[in-house]
Amino acid sequence: RTAEVHAFSHITGGGLAANLARVIPDGLHAAVDRSTWTPGAVFDLVGTAGRVERLELEKTLNMGVGMMAVVPADSVDVALTTLADRGVDAWVAGEITERGEHPTGATLTGDYAA
Repeated sequence: RTAEVHAFSHITGGGLAANLARVIPDGLHAAVDRSTWTPGAVFDLVGTAGRVERLELEKTLNMGVGMMAVVPADSVDVALTTLADRGVDAWVAGEITERGEHPTGATLTGDYAA
């Protein structure tokens, strides 16, 4: 069985939320939960050495997430299994909902896992 994929977002310069927002259709919102991963130590080093606040780091860097796939809920298990079988680390990082009161197509919520 194959997973249905609605969109991919390559997380490059501009940060995770801004890159993901580009593939989210009008009227929808991606809420990405920081607690689902731990950024590598290099991000703490850059922040500390450069005196760069977390929000600024997140606007500029990918925080360790190189690619995001937007898949429907009924394709999540197949997508995760397929990626694991190929040695690719993957996890559910958030959800897509109606945009409602959110001002942008994607936001980061919560705190990073320790």
